[in-house]
Amino acid sequence: MNSNRLTPPAAAPSLAGGTGSAVQDEYRNPYPNSVWALLACALALAAAACALWIDLPLAIWIQKSVSEGVDQSFEWVGELGESGHYIVMALAFYVIGLVGLARGWRNPLRVSYAAMARGSLLMLSTMAVGGLVVLVLKRTVARARPELFFEQGIYGLGESFSRAQQFNSFPSSHTYAAFSVAVVLGILAPRWRWVFLLLAALVAVSRLVNLDHYLSDVMTAAGIAVLVGHYLAPRVLCSKYQWPLRAPWRWWKKG
Repeated sequence: MNSNRLTPPAAAPSLAGGTGSAVQDEYRNPYPNSVWALLACALALAAAACALWIDLPLAIWIQKSVSEGVDQSFEWVGELGESGHYIVMALAFYVIGLVGLARGWRNPLRVSYAAMARGSLLMLSTMAVGGLVVLVLKRTVARARPELFFEQGIYGLGESFSRAQQFNSFPSSHTYAAFSVAVVLGILAPRWRWVFLLLAALVAVSRLVNLDHYLSDVMTAAGIAVLVGHYLAPRVLCSKYQWPLRAPWRWWKKG
């Protein structure tokens, strides 16, 4: 069985890139929508339970137990959660994929330009859609960051849409970016998905160790990334959808 979900059988024709093109004719999520809905509810309940009983005791324990050296080491790990360079790389691959597909270039990589365009667009759309969800939650929930508790004894919620940087803890943007990349790469290269998820989990741990976020903040961000990535994947990767292989200003044209 072929482990690459973007690579069809060698002799199978593809609507997007010709015979043998690395674009799958049909992508299917591992679970039906009802299961994803149950998982979302379970995540919400788990996050609420953490906020009530686990977040603060865990943060206090970390503050007392983690050494300065360990804290600094995880500061470097946290840099993997910076979304900017992932967006730039995905955008570059998307442009190359579209241009290469349009001009019929020979790709030196073992992947078609159609697959390159679809995969990079999945990365961009996951970052954008979930990033918007994370931003809205940050502004509406307005949760105090752990530093406010240790400096002023404040644990809880502030005023919604106040844009105060110390009241935007929920959920974690760095964790969302890391898990978005991990989920998308895991969909594109299933054999390596646990490696990608492990790296993303290290970023989540770094946000806890550095006392930038609470446990429920990183849990929720990771869950949003998983849900958004798997929701968008069939709509971007399936060859029956041709809009990902057109320039953005032509996405809404029929045909």
